[in-house]
Amino acid sequence: MRYRKTIYLLLFLFLLADETFAFIKSGICDPYYASIKSNKANSHRGPGKEYKISFEYIQKGMPVMIIAKYDHWRKIKDPFGSESWIHKSLLSSKRFVMTTNNTSAKLMSDSNDNSNLIALIKKNVIMELIAVRGKWCEVKIYSGGEKYRGWIKKSDVFGVFDNEIR
Repeated sequence: MRYRKTIYLLLFLFLLADETFAFIKSGICDPYYASIKSNKANSHRGPGKEYKISFEYIQKGMPVMIIAKYDHWRKIKDPFGSESWIHKSLLSSKRFVMTTNNTSAKLMSDSNDNSNLIALIKKNVIMELIAVRGKWCEVKIYSGGEKYRGWIKKSDVFGVFDNEIR
């Protein structure tokens, strides 16, 4: 009976070996933000093309948090909380944010609650990050051929740290 338990344990560890090995060899890094470089980018379960595809990102500019590195691969966390590995050539250092609130986020003319309302932004809208001031992010968004620029609260977006100043 003891022999059988050992076999099951070894089998279980063997099945997890690929992901465990990748984790052990990966370099945990200080988290930082980047974005998806193109309208089609595959991420994988581990740091290599031999690992199964986890997600196909189809939105250029999708903000992601880099949480680990291994060779030319980066472990990312997306706005929905999913983690996977992506080749660094599919990432851009250009910063974007994405609205995450369930209600509309307010795009304001300045970085305070008393400024003029420019627009209400729905959930999952990607915007270019221009600057960060206190609890506000200056963003640029294109909608219907028009360009809007204004300020949105950090708490309403994914893609910027609480203590970040830019």
